[in-house]
Amino acid sequence: MQLSRLKKEAGVDTSPNNKFLAPRYWPIWLAVGLLKLLIKLPYRTQLVLGKWLGRLLALVPSKMRHTTVINLQLCFPELTELQRQQLLRKNFESVGIGIFETALGWWAPDSKIQSLLHAQGVENIKMALAEGKAVMLCGAHFTTLEIAGRLMAQHLPLAVTYRTQKNPVFEKINRAALDKYYQQVLRREEVRGVLRCLKSGLCIWFAADTDAGIKNSVFVPFFDVLAATVTATPRYAKMSNAMVFPVAFYRREDGSGYELIIQPALENFPSDNIEQDVTRLNNVLEAAIRLRPEQYLWQYKRFKTRPIGEKRVY
Repeated sequence: MQLSRLKKEAGVDTSPNNKFLAPRYWPIWLAVGLLKLLIKLPYRTQLVLGKWLGRLLALVPSKMRHTTVINLQLCFPELTELQRQQLLRKNFESVGIGIFETALGWWAPDSKIQSLLHAQGVENIKMALAEGKAVMLCGAHFTTLEIAGRLMAQHLPLAVTYRTQKNPVFEKINRAALDKYYQQVLRREEVRGVLRCLKSGLCIWFAADTDAGIKNSVFVPFFDVLAATVTATPRYAKMSNAMVFPVAFYRREDGSGYELIIQPALENFPSDNIEQDVTRLNNVLEAAIRLRPEQYLWQYKRFKTRPIGEKRVY
């Protein structure tokens, strides 16, 4: 009964013929149940538990750890090996906390999290929307991504693009949460849907630091490493005449919540040079990441796609 109730709350069909009843998915549902219980704990307790979970993850040899080590070597060659190890440990602590933050973003009531947001620049977005302008928010993949989106959605008419999860259970749970808290949910390839949202007065939130392959990407520097960078942001901005606002969100070190920093809209963007535009975006995102590098998702294979003739790095 408990397993069935968890599935129903997560937005998953619980009919007898549903494939998610298969025993291979039971460990996932047990983890879901545990997380639902743990997010009832005080917020600061969750931060401590998440930090210890991250430290355990850092000790386990895994593809995730391997990717993190390589990314830190590529992006911070100026650091010593000891400094990179210290950064890796702090980063995994942030990843562990991010698991709790994801659960909070999916299931916590507004009353539990609404006081955690400390925002700067939201008034600029509201002013642009009031003037009838299309608005795009451009950010990076921080470990605080899920909770930041949920908090922003409490104050802005927010639409998001997302990538389908490989695990079907996570896909169902994630999509149910997105549909519940955001005005519109679109897959990255839904060009017409994105344009409709922009014209209808919704803010579109993009994570621009995505490696989506060679198609619709150009190779420009990211932390001085050539990275396949999607051109969607300047293309959408040009088609919709949208204002593009860089966004960054950080977990406060004192455990009091999250900083949401919305910078002024980029001027003279987009230009007639799309490579120049995405380079500019990468520079903005890199500057935001360098302020809190331990909170960035270094587990992501940002440099997976390589220019022709270059060896794979992972």
